[in-house]
Amino acid sequence: MGLGPQFANNDHSPAKVKGRLVAIPVPGKRRGKPRTAKTTLWMGDLEPWMDENYIRQVWLALGESVIVKLIRDKRTGVSAGYAFVGFSSGMAAQRALATVHGTRMPNMQRVFRLNWASGGGIHDRKEDRAPEYSLFVGDLSSEVDETLLLNLFRQHYPSCHSAKVMTDPISGLSRGYGFVRFHDPNEQQNALADMNGVYCGNRPMRVSLATPKNSNARYHQLALQAPALVQQPTDPSNTTVFVGGLSSPVTEEELRRYFAPYGDIVYVKIPPNKGCGFVQYVSRQSAELAIEQMNGFQIGSSRIRLSWGRSQSDKPVPLIPLWMGLMR
Repeated sequence: MGLGPQFANNDHSPAKVKGRLVAIPVPGKRRGKPRTAKTTLWMGDLEPWMDENYIRQVWLALGESVIVKLIRDKRTGVSAGYAFVGFSSGMAAQRALATVHGTRMPNMQRVFRLNWASGGGIHDRKEDRAPEYSLFVGDLSSEVDETLLLNLFRQHYPSCHSAKVMTDPISGLSRGYGFVRFHDPNEQQNALADMNGVYCGNRPMRVSLATPKNSNARYHQLALQAPALVQQPTDPSNTTVFVGGLSSPVTEEELRRYFAPYGDIVYVKIPPNKGCGFVQYVSRQSAELAIEQMNGFQIGSSRIRLSWGRSQSDKPVPLIPLWMGLMR
């Protein structure tokens, strides 16, 4: 009599218990699914017209037969600008990342933007992912891409497995900041202490903790890292950031350069002899990100303190004298 499909796994041997067959783990063999080599790459900066078939043909021209999962907007169905590309082996994926990333796509000025997929891949399941620990990396110069950033951290921290440089969705240019992810929390903490101020390209990096996606963890971290975001009541449409602690001489243009990576700026103002300044962004999201990541940043000899500035709706309405109203 056959043993049935439940004994197809070699990690178990059949035995009889009270007249029925059960599976008993074989000593010395590791239980659970074997770890397989990563075979999926993230491919970004795609044009809206680049569909799955086009991407497959591009890789076929390079000698690789791949599986493509193009990510689309769930509401409109339009390409989100990136895809996951599955290769036949981990070696093929590694070779593609090492030799194709940064080169020009066929008959185009656009270059390949590749990185290891870190969640959301072709065969990805959320429950299979290992825990990740992220760091925010700011003040990146325009020539720094994911490969350069990842290689810099991986030289010192082997568990650093991916890097992402944020880009403008229209121009494709770097926004001057990104994230690196680790599997080992100790290496994440060591990198936080040791890599701040280390040069990547031609600029020193600014490294801080990335805000967790979990809402409770996010709240507690923001309460420590950027109290203004959770403790200071403000108009939800307010986009003005107050910058305190400017003890060193700094110009409005210099202050703009510090805050520009987080979004489009309406204006920067430094009142004379006040030791503070104001940065107004176009969007609320940009202002929140700036407060989160720049609070405590050192400019000159002091660390700046960020909070919400006064919004337009907070400004007092001038009172009209009664006699002027009677004359109307």
